[in-house]
Amino acid sequence: MNFFEYLFCRLHWWFTKIIKEKDIPIGSSIMGLSMFQLFTSIPFVCFFYVWRYNSYHISSSPLGNKIFFIIFFIIFFINYFYFNKKKYKKLFVEFKKLPVTSRKQKDIFCIIYIVSIIVIYILLMIYFRSKNL
Repeated sequence: MNFFEYLFCRLHWWFTKIIKEKDIPIGSSIMGLSMFQLFTSIPFVCFFYVWRYNSYHISSSPLGNKIFFIIFFIIFFINYFYFNKKKYKKLFVEFKKLPVTSRKQKDIFCIIYIVSIIVIYILLMIYFRSKNL
């Protein structure tokens, strides 16, 4: 089970056990995973944009801020087709079989991943705001 598969299972657990969503927990898990993957790719897109256009105003690009929506929908559809019914059922069985120590290690990696995304966004925001002054 790779990291994003584990994160998908953990998001599904979160939506079913903590939030108690009964309608579409799989869709919510895919959406949450897609958002995390989008948040991971945005710094790369921003730095590519600065390198390519030599500008710190993303809204002045040909696609503007729409590029983030395009990337999100691409990631969402890839995840939607990757986590089909057969795949996520196998993942849930594998997730339940994981030993507690392995789960704790992977949970720590998930927390580090989420915190690092927040820290990178704060640094990215500081950097872009300083360049736009």
